[in-house]
Amino acid sequence: MSLIMTKKLISLEEFNELEEQHQLELLHKDGVFVGKINVDGTPVILFQLYSFYVEVHYKKYRKQIRHIHTTGNPDILKAYINQVQVRDLDENTEENF
Repeated sequence: MSLIMTKKLISLEEFNELEEQHQLELLHKDGVFVGKINVDGTPVILFQLYSFYVEVHYKKYRKQIRHIHTTGNPDILKAYINQVQVRDLDENTEENF
């Protein structure tokens, strides 16, 4: 009897080597939705996947993909920062440190 081990995490480089369909399957299975922006009238969806980020640029929203952009640089979040909602912050938080 052989034990087949599956690799749960993949690197940015390994993700980039996958076919687009496999990339999308992995994003929908393990990716965390970060936000959506419009660039020149086309939707762009940002996901965090493991330790990197994946932007999916669509021709039409969730219909046809123009391209997929990946990066390990968290600066990509700047374009999406206005969508981040921070709730339940105590005004006296600074006093607790």
